[in-house]
Amino acid sequence: MTEAPGKKRNKKMKISKALTILMCVALLFACRPNNKQAQLARMERQRDVLNQKIDLLKAEIAQQGGAAPRAEALTFVSIAEMSPTLFKHYIQVQGTVESDNNILIPAQSSGVVKKIHVKVGNNVRQGQLLAELDGAILESSISELKNGLELAATIYERQERLWNKNIGSEIQFLQAKNNKENLEKRLETLQEQYKLTKIRSPINGTVDDVQIKEGEMAAAGFGTIRIVQLSRLKITATLSENYIARVKRNDLVKIEIPVAGVELERTIDAVAQVIDPNNRTFEIEIQLPASESNIKPNMLAVVTINDYTNPEALTVPQNIIQKTGTGNFLFSASQENGRCIASRRAVQTGESYNNRVEILAGLEPGDQVVISGFQNLANGQGISVTNQD
Repeated sequence: MTEAPGKKRNKKMKISKALTILMCVALLFACRPNNKQAQLARMERQRDVLNQKIDLLKAEIAQQGGAAPRAEALTFVSIAEMSPTLFKHYIQVQGTVESDNNILIPAQSSGVVKKIHVKVGNNVRQGQLLAELDGAILESSISELKNGLELAATIYERQERLWNKNIGSEIQFLQAKNNKENLEKRLETLQEQYKLTKIRSPINGTVDDVQIKEGEMAAAGFGTIRIVQLSRLKITATLSENYIARVKRNDLVKIEIPVAGVELERTIDAVAQVIDPNNRTFEIEIQLPASESNIKPNMLAVVTINDYTNPEALTVPQNIIQKTGTGNFLFSASQENGRCIASRRAVQTGESYNNRVEILAGLEPGDQVVISGFQNLANGQGISVTNQD
């Protein structure tokens, strides 16, 4: 007895649904965490076996004199050979041009300015009369005193002649002598006071400034006329006390006076031995040559002082020094098993100037230092030298 077609189709659909459910259940079990871990362990074992096979194959190729299947990636660098050279360190400070003979002549007495005999720019000699104050009262007193002195001198001479002849009393002779001497001293005093009304140049030089006017009152002790002698100029500069032991007399300095367009080399002529307690600095002086006529007092100067020199220094560019928490290092090129590799070298640095650093320890003459391409190097990394300085 055969089944009806409808019943057969229903039976097939039921079997298909059952198979679908079984497959879903199988997939769910396959995706459980334990199955994933098992899959990872299986893959790791396969990887280890593959690595062992690769190592064995490399060893066989090396024994047969073959080459590695893959070339090493090299970093291209530039190097410089270390050799002793002269190294100088400089300090740069600002200085001022001064003159030892830059004198503002004061009035030595008070009075009205009667006459000014010079103008700004005039060359004057030592002792030359520059200006006069009104001394009419002193002139009158001197004239009166001279007349009295003439009479006192005449009386004294006559009393002396009589005394020598034993005529007259000794008191009269002594009084005449005392009167004459007192008048002479008074005359000397008035003449000295009268000299104070004359303003004279104490040095040879040039009139730089006239601060008084005819008819105005000049006060004793206050400036009247400035005289400058440009043949004896100097530069003074102040330095921090930290350099007191490093800056010495006769050290070489470079001087630049931008306004005058002057550049020259000189030596330090004087170094102060006392620290200013107000700003913790000391002063140096540098004499300027008389031939530099463009230099004027109070000009600003840039002074570059050579405070340290090493004639046999090993120096490298400052930018190749790399820092860590414990010190400084750089890379050098060296040979290892026929390969050129980068070697990390710990170094001790000294002074630095003009983008060069002095190396005190860590390098020797003849070492090949990497000066370009060092940024991403690692110790032992293969390198290829493109050029050598």
